[in-house]
Amino acid sequence: MTAGPSESLRRAGGGVRERLLRAAEECFGRFGVAKTTMEDVAKAASVSRATLYRHFADREALVVAAVERRALINVPRMQAHIQRWPTFADRLVEGLIYNIDKGSRDPVVQLLIVSEQHGLVGRTLGGHTLAEGITLLMWEPIFLDAITRGEMRSDLDLRAAARWIAGVNLLLLERDRSVVTEDALREELRTFVLPAFLP
Repeated sequence: MTAGPSESLRRAGGGVRERLLRAAEECFGRFGVAKTTMEDVAKAASVSRATLYRHFADREALVVAAVERRALINVPRMQAHIQRWPTFADRLVEGLIYNIDKGSRDPVVQLLIVSEQHGLVGRTLGGHTLAEGITLLMWEPIFLDAITRGEMRSDLDLRAAARWIAGVNLLLLERDRSVVTEDALREELRTFVLPAFLP
């Protein structure tokens, strides 16, 4: 049995917290992740710094929450897209392509993942297993369905599988999209990623 995603991944943001996260995203877009201060975010949200610190202990916690918020918005859409494909092989490959495409077009994802702040975000994602938790939240139902249908290995640790998929995702999000066509990416995923999951 796999451990579930973090409690914060299960909560939908609302009220003051949601306002603060929207303000943080706005500041990341205006100043960049590295240069955004807690004071900038408090000012953009029209709250005191004390209010901001009541919700987020520090800047790293704010960045983590911004990534989580984006995930909560994108996960249901992603899952709906994946379910359109008839087989697990198609779901895995097309789901990864869709996620990479959406992530590369999402300005907040680009700022947080593929940015001058990559070191901090990378440590945050790795240290708190945030990418793993988000990926597990997204893919676990698809994995379990595929195992039930005999389309995926049943001996895989789903958290480890999510960690692997998260790593592939982050790697491909950083890749220059002009150097590989979508068809070439599809072939790479079918050749180098998909076989690890097949029975």
